[in-house]
Amino acid sequence: MKSTPVPVIMYHSIGVVDEKWISRHLTYQWELFQQHLEWLRRMKFHTISLQQLYDHKKSNLNLPPNPVGLTFDDGYLDIWVFAYPFLKKYGFKGTLFVNPEFVSPLKTVRKNLDDVWQDSVTLEDLETKGFLSWEEIKIMEREGIMDIQSHSMTHTWYFCQDEIIDFHHPGNNKYPWLFWNAFPERKHYFLDENQEHLVPYGTPVYRYGRSLGIRRYFEDEDLTNHLVSFVNKRGDDFFKRQDWRSELFEQIKFYKSTRESKGRHETDEEQRRRFEYELKESKRILEEKLAKKISFLCWPGGAKTALSIKISHEAGYLASTYPSTRTVGKNIFQEDVSKLYRIGPPNVRFKDRMYHLGGLALILQIFSFRGYIPAKVIQKAVRLFYRFAIVLGIKRNGVPIH
Repeated sequence: MKSTPVPVIMYHSIGVVDEKWISRHLTYQWELFQQHLEWLRRMKFHTISLQQLYDHKKSNLNLPPNPVGLTFDDGYLDIWVFAYPFLKKYGFKGTLFVNPEFVSPLKTVRKNLDDVWQDSVTLEDLETKGFLSWEEIKIMEREGIMDIQSHSMTHTWYFCQDEIIDFHHPGNNKYPWLFWNAFPERKHYFLDENQEHLVPYGTPVYRYGRSLGIRRYFEDEDLTNHLVSFVNKRGDDFFKRQDWRSELFEQIKFYKSTRESKGRHETDEEQRRRFEYELKESKRILEEKLAKKISFLCWPGGAKTALSIKISHEAGYLASTYPSTRTVGKNIFQEDVSKLYRIGPPNVRFKDRMYHLGGLALILQIFSFRGYIPAKVIQKAVRLFYRFAIVLGIKRNGVPIH
């Protein structure tokens, strides 16, 4: 008997879109998420854990009818505020991938939709920006609504080449990881505060990549100090000049003409230790905090190398997440058990904006993933309709993608 593909949906933030956040396209409006759950219940879907999916792929374990996995990356506060109460309301469960370095140190439990439904607080008064606290994470795990798993320690980016592509400057929000790396103890505040002052203006930005997918490059600190000093001496008006970048690149040429660069790539041993910290330490902390075994890993941004994959197996992860494509990744029996494939929630991308879609679109996407031809045809028609609506100005709630 042919195995039916099992869809796993990848969400991030569920809540209210913050127009100031550079990654605002990751936020699925809570009203649309509620529609997703309503349609899943209407169509008699049953949520499963990643352990159930792993056992199914490995041993052909029987799954409930219409199985679907719901996963949430990064550990945003709005998961507690919106996603968790909705999952409880509709009788569903999910998997939450957490980065320990981003967990809020707050000891309190913040209000959520449960409190709104009990009339103890208004929807407008809910705090939604930020990251989850350990207590909020523990409650969701303890109640069996969220199965907590690892998303590595840092979820950061590092320089990976000696090519300078930009400089930190006023109003710069393109590289929030510069601030995370300089002050990791403040990472969980980055959605709530302007952190650009944590890194000096003029600091060079080298070509970069995600932590678990690159060999890190350590900058020449003397060059950085030279550029920062150059900027400081020219005062607050320096970045108002149209050619400020050209001036800084000229300073780089001058610096390199007088001395050798002290920049270097990390050694094999340094890279291994860094990967072990990302994968083993995150697992250890989560297991210690939650008193449970952590068996699954979500690669931040999908970045990985042969070495980081090897270390993930050494750490004891049973499987990790991979993106499903048209030809690879259906989560069926006898498929590679170390890979759990996911698809994103339904959306339409047009030019530089993303338009999130509702519950019926999710059902079409799931049946299309399963291979049903009518669903694929209708899904394409829906996307085409949305594009026409966007062009005509009927659909206007797109979120910019950067």
